[in-house]
Amino acid sequence: MYRKDEDCWIKVFGYGRGSKICVEGSLKCYGPPCSDELFIKYATGLWIDVEKNLEDLGGEARQVAEDVLEKFYCLSISASPWDKLEVLAAAFLSRNTDYHVNTVRWTRTLLHEISSLNSRNANSVRKAVLLTYGKYRSYQILQLSEVIGEVLSALQADSAKDVENTRKLLIKIKYLGPKVVDSFILHSGLDSARAPIDVHYMRFLKKYGLLKYEAAYPQKSYCARYYCTTCPRAQRCIYAYAARTFKGLNGLIQTASYVSDKLKVESCRDLDKFGIKLLLKKITAGFRI
Repeated sequence: MYRKDEDCWIKVFGYGRGSKICVEGSLKCYGPPCSDELFIKYATGLWIDVEKNLEDLGGEARQVAEDVLEKFYCLSISASPWDKLEVLAAAFLSRNTDYHVNTVRWTRTLLHEISSLNSRNANSVRKAVLLTYGKYRSYQILQLSEVIGEVLSALQADSAKDVENTRKLLIKIKYLGPKVVDSFILHSGLDSARAPIDVHYMRFLKKYGLLKYEAAYPQKSYCARYYCTTCPRAQRCIYAYAARTFKGLNGLIQTASYVSDKLKVESCRDLDKFGIKLLLKKITAGFRI
């Protein structure tokens, strides 16, 4: 939802659209939302208190977390609790496709259509989704149009900020599995202890020798029926295990595992030579406010 311009990130869609966060010797924020300290914390990733969460860990989990944080000191997780529809749409459209080639284009077009709406009722948002489908003809966009009404209802029911209940409500919806919903929970800033389980995270956990038993991926049929605290699969579910192990740092460590495995880098010191600046330029190219 941002466009990078030199040393600034400009919010292109959603809450605080048009605001700008820049590195000018120190961090500077320009625009009406900047008076809200929470906006800056979520945008920059400071909503996750690394030191405090590290204190909650002990033993092997703390050793692993300290190693990861030392290597990937430059990573943070930008999130927005004000842009739940936008975040969930991006997670939904990331299924079974190349994120940077397809998901970014699809989501950018969809968010442009949504930003032009006078109303965010189900019918209006569905029209925006179908307009996007007309341009790209992807089954992911078409499926989103089928369930957008249920998605909006589930997001509106989140008024109590009960993460377990929100997760359960969303996973019950057709096409929404644990990976999509857990990505939404993390990147909408609802809970940094929740993290999507993918092959990159599985490889990371095995690399550090943390999986000492045969773990199972979270399953939609169970996640739609149970909370993690009462699920009969919780003791061998990798999702529940990772959350128990790394607690509030789980999302950040999962992000580091993704960057490391996907880009084949060992630490933040490797990022420039692996072309991260070029990747960022590619992702944010063409954004207009």
